[in-house]
Amino acid sequence: MALKTYDMICIFPTSLSEEALSDVLTRMDDEVGKLGGQVVSKQPMGERVFARQMKKRDAGLYMTIRCDLEPTSVVALRARLKLVDDLFRSQILVAEPEAEADEAPVEEVVVDG
Repeated sequence: MALKTYDMICIFPTSLSEEALSDVLTRMDDEVGKLGGQVVSKQPMGERVFARQMKKRDAGLYMTIRCDLEPTSVVALRARLKLVDDLFRSQILVAEPEAEADEAPVEEVVVDG
């Protein structure tokens, strides 16, 4: 079966040190690899404040992890991510296709009304 590209939006506790975060990300890479996929990129999004408090936390460290994975393995990955310590929340979404280099950029049209 063909691999599909997914974006995992992950939230980590703000109390996590850089070393601990690196360890958690390595474990997540291993989990994706065990399911026959591979991590393509990691994009830190910084610390963000939650709209409302969750599990006695006011903020979290956000990161988007792009990976290639078989569609049949997504459910198994969600289950494995629940077992990762220091991963507060995660969501797996089908990645938006990136714009081709030859395509003209979309222009923004502003209408006064």
